[in-house]
Amino acid sequence: MAGNRPSTGLNVMTVQEATNKISQRNVIRVTPTVIAGTTANGDVMFNATEIPNAVLTPGGTSSLKCITIIDKDAEAHDMDIIFMQVQTNFGTADSASTITDANLQAAKVLGAVKLDWTDVDTLVAQDSGSASIVTFSQWNGDNKGLNPMFLKAEEGSTSVYFTAIAAEEMAYAATDDLEFVFHIDY
Repeated sequence: MAGNRPSTGLNVMTVQEATNKISQRNVIRVTPTVIAGTTANGDVMFNATEIPNAVLTPGGTSSLKCITIIDKDAEAHDMDIIFMQVQTNFGTADSASTITDANLQAAKVLGAVKLDWTDVDTLVAQDSGSASIVTFSQWNGDNKGLNPMFLKAEEGSTSVYFTAIAAEEMAYAATDDLEFVFHIDY
């Protein structure tokens, strides 16, 4: 009969359903728990943190188009941000990365972004001087920014995880001083 789909065990969509899914976008805000106090160069800044609903369907894929980082303490420190399918800590927060080869492989790393605040345009709040904002996107000029990165969740999950390694010594005043805003196309 017209309109009925055979049961194949696969997630079969109509052309319209597929088009609707392709054109969906989301903005997801995540505040990892950073160390209040000094974190040394090369130390893990925060444990692997969930980006909920990073993909639309369990085990699915999305495209990370842009990352905006709001630094409430106006520290503006360099870091390496690592994305992974499986929540895996790269070591203890505020200590050097100690991830083993086996755990690195188990994390299913998806990619990384090197954040160098001197290479990007930074918006600093002028009214209080207490925050800075940086955005990485494919639209930044002079090849500064983020090329789209595919994010893939584990089967049965819609989450992806991220962590960061300090690329210089830093000191945040509070554990919620960094907010990451992920701009995602499903």
